[in-house]
Amino acid sequence: MISFSNGQCGTCSHFGEGIPEEKLVQIRIARKSEEEVIGGCDHPSNSNLHLRVAVVGSCDGYSPVAA
Repeated sequence: MISFSNGQCGTCSHFGEGIPEEKLVQIRIARKSEEEVIGGCDHPSNSNLHLRVAVVGSCDGYSPVAA
């Protein structure tokens, strides 16, 4: 398991495309995930790229997920 914090993809509102909603909620609550979990990033600047990232990723487009 890996842990992540605010500012990383696992807590970003753009992260999670392709991850079942229930699993994504649990990942965000626990702030832990299996290393192999990769989710899509739907940030507008990445939409054409179909970018897939790990929960520990980060970028300047970070937007915290609503609590």
